[in-house]
Amino acid sequence: MTNALSPAAFRRLIGVTLILAVVGCAREELKSFSGVTEGEVIRLAAPVAGNLSSLDVKNGATVTEGAKLFSQAEEREISAHADAARRLDQVEHEHGHGKRAAPFSDEIESLKAEVAQTEWKLMLKSASAPVGGVVTETLFAKGDWVPAGAPVLSILQVDKIKVKFEVPLAVAAHLQSGRAVTLLCAQCAKPVHATITYISPFATAESSMGDSSELHYRVEARPLPQQAALLKPGQSITVNL
Repeated sequence: MTNALSPAAFRRLIGVTLILAVVGCAREELKSFSGVTEGEVIRLAAPVAGNLSSLDVKNGATVTEGAKLFSQAEEREISAHADAARRLDQVEHEHGHGKRAAPFSDEIESLKAEVAQTEWKLMLKSASAPVGGVVTETLFAKGDWVPAGAPVLSILQVDKIKVKFEVPLAVAAHLQSGRAVTLLCAQCAKPVHATITYISPFATAESSMGDSSELHYRVEARPLPQQAALLKPGQSITVNL
């Protein structure tokens, strides 16, 4: 004997199923939000006009603070510094310091001044990384003439990359700094892991003053350092909670 549902019971069952499906979809939507990446890009410019004698990095290269980037120093200037440093080292090695070196003190001081002056000229025509980051573009090639003040390359500060997105009050109320999230983007080869670093205590002006019936709150997340270079400023991001 089979237990057949009455028409009324069947309609109630269909109604409950639809309600659960709608709730499930709503909950799924609350897990994903659209965001955008932001970051600080530093452009390194040529200090003086001249040919680019060396370019020590390529696009996509990771650099540390103080790393050599490029130089406009001419060969004769490099040789002049090397010669002065070699003569100074030779004189100090032959005559030592103290009383033994006293008769040669004027020569030693003169050579020290020459080394400092030639080194200063090289530094004036060279650039080093002011921060650690990733080279995002190079605008000139070795040998190119570069006008004074023209940007030669750009560095994206990896530790400054962040993703901003908005969530409704129902979601913001349950978020905490330090929570792990996953970032997805069309240009990313794989998911990027991040952590929430900021949750605004105030609703966005658009949601509080506009026609929206639901308040939204701004949230920021930072990718893990080892994956931060996968993101670029201005990218559209999907944030999965």
